[in-house]
Amino acid sequence: MFIEILQRCTKHLFFISIVFILIGCSNESPKEAIDNRWSGELDVHEIISKKEITYGTVVLFSAYNVDENDALERVGVALLAKHSDSNWEVIDTTVESVENDSFAAHHKIVHIENGKGKETEIPIAFGKVEDKRVSSITARVNNKVEKIEILPINSGRYFYKLNAWGPIKALDENGEVMEQYGS
Repeated sequence: MFIEILQRCTKHLFFISIVFILIGCSNESPKEAIDNRWSGELDVHEIISKKEITYGTVVLFSAYNVDENDALERVGVALLAKHSDSNWEVIDTTVESVENDSFAAHHKIVHIENGKGKETEIPIAFGKVEDKRVSSITARVNNKVEKIEILPINSGRYFYKLNAWGPIKALDENGEVMEQYGS
C-alpha cells in the first residue's frame, strides 16, 4: 500500500515538475526572448518598434552590455516567432555598438529557414541618429533609393527598414549627404 501511494505521488510530482519546466522555458515578451537569447551579455533597454511580416515579427531594440566597464549603447534587430501571447522565440538577431555620436548605421541579413531546408534572406538597415541636423535617412530598397522613417523616442532617434541595403545615407534638410555607411 505504501508503495502504491509513493508511486502515485511520484507520478504527480513528475507531472508538476514538467509543467513548471515548460512554463519557465517560455518567453513572455519579445524583450524577455531577446534577453534570454543574449543571456548574460546584454540587457535589453527598450523595444523601439515591432513589425509583423510573413515570417514572424521584426523587432528594433536598444540594449546595454551587462559589463559595467562597457557603457556603449547597442542597437539591434531580431526576428521572432510568436507561438502565443506569452511565448516568443528568437529566430535570428544581431546587436551593434553605437560608437558614433551623430550617426550609427548597420546592416543585417536575417536568415529564415523553412521546413524544407530552403533559406530566405531579408536584408535590414538599422541604426541610431543623434545629429539634429539630419532630417532624413535613405537606403537602397528593392533596387530603389527610399527614405527610411526616423523613430523619435525619449532615448534618441532610431531607424530600420526591411529589404534595405547600402549605402545608408544621413541627409540634411536640403538633401545633402552629411554621413554615409556602406558603398
